[in-house]
Amino acid sequence: MNQEQQQQQASSPNSTKAGLLKRSARIMWRYKKTTLFAAGLAYFVYRRQQRQRNRLDRAPIIDGTMLAWRIHEGSIIEAPEPMSFELSWLSRFLRKLSGKNDEMSMLRALMALEMAADDPRIKGLVVKLGPAPDSNEQTNSTGTGLGVAQVQELRQALEQFRAKKEQQLGAGSGRTYFYTDSFDDQLTYYLASAFSDIIVQPTGQLPLTGLSGTQMYFKDLLDKIGLKMHVEARKEYKSVVAPYSQSSMPEKHRENMMDLLNSLNDTIIDDIATSRGSSILSQCKDTHIKAQDIVRKAMEEGPIIAPDALGSGLVSALGYTYDVASIVGPRKLTLINTYADARRLEIETNEMSGGAYDESGSTKELAKSMLISSDKAAMASALKLLESDQPVTVGVVYLLGGIERFGPRGAKAVCQSLLDAAKDPTVSAIVLRIDSGGGDVIASDTIGAYVDYVQDKFGKPVVASYGNVSASGAYYASTSCKRIFASPGTITGSIGVASMRPVVTKKLLEFIGTNVEELYTVDNKSDSIFREPEGAALERYRRTIDIIYDDFKSRVAKGRGYSSDQVEDVARGRVFTGVQALQNGLVDELGSFTRAIEASAQMGFEARTDIATKLAEFYSQRLINSVRHKAVAAGLFDSVDKAQEESPVDIKVVASGTDPDAETIKDGVLKGAVYKKGAFTADLLKNVKVKVFPEEASVARRLISKARNLGGDGDGDDSAEDVQLAAGDTSSSFFGTFAKTAVRSALAEEIERILSNPSSAFKGNKAGARFESDDINFK
Repeated sequence: MNQEQQQQQASSPNSTKAGLLKRSARIMWRYKKTTLFAAGLAYFVYRRQQRQRNRLDRAPIIDGTMLAWRIHEGSIIEAPEPMSFELSWLSRFLRKLSGKNDEMSMLRALMALEMAADDPRIKGLVVKLGPAPDSNEQTNSTGTGLGVAQVQELRQALEQFRAKKEQQLGAGSGRTYFYTDSFDDQLTYYLASAFSDIIVQPTGQLPLTGLSGTQMYFKDLLDKIGLKMHVEARKEYKSVVAPYSQSSMPEKHRENMMDLLNSLNDTIIDDIATSRGSSILSQCKDTHIKAQDIVRKAMEEGPIIAPDALGSGLVSALGYTYDVASIVGPRKLTLINTYADARRLEIETNEMSGGAYDESGSTKELAKSMLISSDKAAMASALKLLESDQPVTVGVVYLLGGIERFGPRGAKAVCQSLLDAAKDPTVSAIVLRIDSGGGDVIASDTIGAYVDYVQDKFGKPVVASYGNVSASGAYYASTSCKRIFASPGTITGSIGVASMRPVVTKKLLEFIGTNVEELYTVDNKSDSIFREPEGAALERYRRTIDIIYDDFKSRVAKGRGYSSDQVEDVARGRVFTGVQALQNGLVDELGSFTRAIEASAQMGFEARTDIATKLAEFYSQRLINSVRHKAVAAGLFDSVDKAQEESPVDIKVVASGTDPDAETIKDGVLKGAVYKKGAFTADLLKNVKVKVFPEEASVARRLISKARNLGGDGDGDDSAEDVQLAAGDTSSSFFGTFAKTAVRSALAEEIERILSNPSSAFKGNKAGARFESDDINFK
């Protein structure tokens, strides 16, 4: 080859970087619409992040601020509804456009109140009750939409706010104001009673009538139409199926429900009397009467008109909306949502302990050497768990609604979140927040098994926090948690099993003019809804229920340390309030969501050596397996079994020639870290961070993950950069990388679409058959 040909080849666009850039430019021009969309989306996300930070900078928290909070049904929720990334992003965008952006999760609301309580710049809180400000619905009632236990958690945070403000500002300072034109339900007044001042319109009323319950029974109706329900319950208190098999309330159910209602009502009376006691007694001439007696008498005579409520000390003043403005005076009003964002940013940036991590000497080099792959990055993060000056991160996983095997809140999703939190090297403990009355047996068992697996395999304590209800299958799933927290008004227990299956009788078939013929290949008619179980089939059915009930009791006995006799005393399907559950040992402590987080953080800190050890073992083994797979794929070994016979060091050297030994990394994590002994007291505002699972992916993280998955090795692991992003790195320097990956993702999808069958993009989802053989539920 002569010199001229060599120069031509060297300058060829196909053999130089310039040529690669030209080809890339041609592809981008060819798909310019996709490229421009991706780049525009990247710029939009970047500018949105910058605007968020600028907004917080322009609205500093000044001394003399009062928080404003408009509460309506749906403004405080347990957790956002799970949805796909695309829908969640669109939902947030539309909510902001429509002004419906005042929604707060229960955890966020509690944390906002705790932050404000500790902040001396905040002088008070003003709450206004009403419908959503942008609601187009015609409604004649207002409320919070919260349950008893949720109200109690908020009351506890509000009382803490008042107490701390009096310590900071003096007696009578830091007042909290609750305004409404009228109360439409008892729970709303129960929440308002925790405020120092309650203002209601003169024509308003308080519907204090005491708690009550109503249950309809449908057996006679079903008999008339010829539909029979075959039910099995373990045992006499398990009455969830009674409305379909009984004509009236069974005595055991009546006994349990009255006991439950009385316990809840007594708690509400005591709380109102404690919060409003001085006001109530100041209006009473009888010096020997108790505030509890006055509240109970008000319930017996309710509803109460506003003037009478004022005369009884149940409210502080009569007034209108414009009277609230005179209360605030010259102080600055800040929305509680805005304050929560700004204050949390202040705490995490400037005040949270362990913000500066010293990576000096061999520790720094060790961490750098591990940032080669995602597993090594995770092991590097595990090292930080051993540093006592690092904030402890608590993962939060939600179990809400009826427990099912699949679905956005099903067992599969909950277990995946538990596993993600367990494998996250920055998380030291997990809180399982529950608001569920139970559900599918298999799903409940699956979640319970994953709770055990996470605690055994990864050493991370799982703490349960009960909301309004955690009964039956929900209790089954959480009974092995290291510690269980509940509110006084939480409904829990219901340790039992109920099953119900319909039986279509001949009477119903004749009524609708239908004849049914059944064919069987074997002598087994147990699946027929036209035949009531009998004989051997009925015995097998009942035996299944008995086995599940015995398993439930065994799980509770193991998790709570009961004997067989003790567990039977709290079982049989009986339901308890949080107060009763504390007395019989079904829960460990009466405490709020935030108290459970702090307790789990304390446990996680104390167990950090074991957690770091198990995380290092987990990721080092996964790293070794990955190297074996790559070595076999490269043809260095005939099979994975053959590769397993070799030492991990030899395989890694052969496969890459540069990777350090995974066992050496693990030893470095456990021995090379600086272990600082000393007292640690978990404090949500000083040394505890919260990470909710599943994590809500931003547009940036979603696109980057998509791009990497298209070009990765297919092992499904996050890279070191993903780990950094998960830690919240949203600096402006990220924009350049993001723009490149966004374009890459868009082009990859475009090319994949062209190479695949074009018509496949227009095909609908294939219909699939779903078989449900399990009709046994915890309820």
